[in-house]
Amino acid sequence: MFTGSLASCAGKGYYEGQGPCGWWPMMHYGFGYGGMFMWIIFLIVVGLLIYFMIQVRKTKGQMPTQSESPLDVLKKRYAKGEINKEDFDRMKRDLET
Repeated sequence: MFTGSLASCAGKGYYEGQGPCGWWPMMHYGFGYGGMFMWIIFLIVVGLLIYFMIQVRKTKGQMPTQSESPLDVLKKRYAKGEINKEDFDRMKRDLET
C-alpha cells in the first residue's frame, strides 16, 4: 500500500517548476515563494512592538498626574516619612500663603 503511493509519485518526475508530486513549496519550511520576506517583516513588527512597550514602561512612572496639587505631593512625602511633622507644617504654611 505505502510502496504503491511512492511508486506513483516517483514516475511523474518534475513538472511546472515544482518538485516530485508537487511537494516543492512544502520542503522549504515556509521560506518558499516569498515566505522568507514575510518572516522578516513579522520579526521586525514583533521587535518594534517590544521596543514601544519598553518605552511606555520607562516613561509611565516619570510623568506626574495633572490633578495632583503641591499639597498632595507634600502629604505623600509626609506619609512616606521623607519629612517630619515640623517640616510638613512649615511647608504647608508656605504653600497656603
